[in-house]
Amino acid sequence: MDKSMLRSKLFYYLLLLSLLTLAAIFIFSTRSNERGSGNEAAQSTSPASGRPDQISILIENSYLPYIRQIAARYEEQYGIKVDIRSTDINSLHDQIEDSIMRGGTDLDIILVDTVWTTGFARTGLLEPLRNYVTGSVIDKLVPIAYNQRVISNDLYALPDLYAFPVIMEEKFLYYNESMLRSAGIYAPPATWEELKDMAKYIQDKGLAKYGLIWSWKPGEGLITDYTLLANALGVQAKDANGRWVFNEGGGVQALEFMVNTLRSSGLSDPASLTADDMSAIETFAEGKTPFLISWAYADPILSRKSGFKMALVPGFQGYQRSSTVTGGGALGITRTSRHKDWAWKFIDLTISMRNEVSAKDQIGGLSVWNEQIDQFENEEKYLNRNLMTEQFEYAINRPSMSSYVEWSGVLQDAITSALTGSKTARQALDEAKAEIEKQGIK
Repeated sequence: MDKSMLRSKLFYYLLLLSLLTLAAIFIFSTRSNERGSGNEAAQSTSPASGRPDQISILIENSYLPYIRQIAARYEEQYGIKVDIRSTDINSLHDQIEDSIMRGGTDLDIILVDTVWTTGFARTGLLEPLRNYVTGSVIDKLVPIAYNQRVISNDLYALPDLYAFPVIMEEKFLYYNESMLRSAGIYAPPATWEELKDMAKYIQDKGLAKYGLIWSWKPGEGLITDYTLLANALGVQAKDANGRWVFNEGGGVQALEFMVNTLRSSGLSDPASLTADDMSAIETFAEGKTPFLISWAYADPILSRKSGFKMALVPGFQGYQRSSTVTGGGALGITRTSRHKDWAWKFIDLTISMRNEVSAKDQIGGLSVWNEQIDQFENEEKYLNRNLMTEQFEYAINRPSMSSYVEWSGVLQDAITSALTGSKTARQALDEAKAEIEKQGIK
């Protein structure tokens, strides 16, 4: 073979190899782009691709007015519809789990109660927000509002924010000022003993059949009120060594107090056993009962009517002046969301619109923003501003643990069994502690 033929064949071989290489690159690039238009786009921090027609949110009923205003701006700004679903607080946790963990869902954002954060994070239900929340934003948040939603990440051994706080909550005493004045009483009770005496006096005058309405339908309302009362008697769920002590001393006294108000003294309305937070507020707003223990979001509801006032939750004689329990909601992005960046865009609007659409005004409670706490304390339109900040001085958190819902469920059953008279307070709490230890809940 002469040199010219050899060069010619070599040229054709190189040309063929080049064409095959270009074809392979083209096919690989096309397939990569196809993959990127799906799940990877949802994970990206750039919202330019994968724009959805709609995102879906599941929240608690009291957040509806606030979320609707944010959703209206979101739809206007991004052209994406917002499907808002809501339910009562006692049903919310199970609806979230049923939707996401037991069959898949299209939910993008969920409302996360303070005590659910750890459990939802550890079970992989929530997306960490490390790629979205900047240090400058964190610095503007009230520390307790931020810290309640930060969980140590087992994989990275670093703390991660798993839900962005919307509002801080605590419980208050509400009283029917008009009814109290009709009985010649001109100040709210400072202690539980005074409250019982006032209620008995009002009942004797025929102004009310019962003195107090609670939200004691089986659910988290039982735990918050029991926690509040036990703390007022100097007991928390655990001692300093992490040992469960709710079945000792003040813990038993707190449940005995609950039982006595319902079954012996006639202080508490029996309807409390079937009332959730909202129905208890509605019953109280009818003006037939002098006292209510409820969250801050009852304030904007009751302020629409005349004659209702807010006060510190009473303490017991010989103990601290007051006692309340913390709460509050945060917005989390589900791990299963296909539109995480667009979900964050919604949450981000709660940040940028915080002065335009106030969560505090729409929901009640206290703001999660340092700047708004400062403004709140100096704005004359907030008549309860000093009282609300003072109440936080007597606040206690419920236990923070990944098995909180399981723990709460056991204790709810125990409290209900005592309130309905099937067990004594001590028996119910002893059995609850044994069951919690049996399940290895710590």
